[in-house]
Amino acid sequence: MFLIRNITNITYHLYLDIPIMRYPVQRKVMNKAQEQLHKNKIATMSTKALVITAMFTAIICVMSQISIPIQPIPFTLALFAIFLTGAILPPKYAFMAVMAYILLGAFGLPVFASSKGGIHTLTGMTGGYIMAYPLMAFVTATFYKFIKKAKVLALTVGMLASLLLCYLIGTLWFTFAAGTDFYYALTICVFPFILFDLLKIGLAISISIIIRKTGILHGNLN
Repeated sequence: MFLIRNITNITYHLYLDIPIMRYPVQRKVMNKAQEQLHKNKIATMSTKALVITAMFTAIICVMSQISIPIQPIPFTLALFAIFLTGAILPPKYAFMAVMAYILLGAFGLPVFASSKGGIHTLTGMTGGYIMAYPLMAFVTATFYKFIKKAKVLALTVGMLASLLLCYLIGTLWFTFAAGTDFYYALTICVFPFILFDLLKIGLAISISIIIRKTGILHGNLN
């Protein structure tokens, strides 16, 4: 809990310090009283949204540490956390949560698998898989947002599409960084993990449905 609380605090202040991560305010013509009321309402909602988003960043950081250190890619629960983030948060917040995780790691915090951190991890042979995480969360969240019916199907398709995207980006980078051919990279970086990654998808869908049914996050995110 101490680790989650501290990572959440760091992430939340990171959101506030980076202008692009702040909430977008659509300008409207209104009198001063209406404008101030509108700003107060948006600020309150956005603060709640950023806190929840920071919490998911913390979840990703913690889940990434649950790993089996096999080479060249450790088995972790990071993808499960990414899937869950995309299933719960709207696209922009899902992307922000994972980007904050990437930035924390790039700044040197040991948030990547096996308590690694630093830009060298992202530029290493397996860095491509990590760099695909924000896109994975965004794609999953986008599928859920724009498919009005059959939400379970939307999550399933979105997560499968994002997983394929991760495999593609990560494997292409691995072939470049390691100087191997594409198929060989697949045999050591992808094929051994497919079944486990599919299980993570199933688990993430199940938990996200339970969370949404409880209504805990209802009204806090847009």
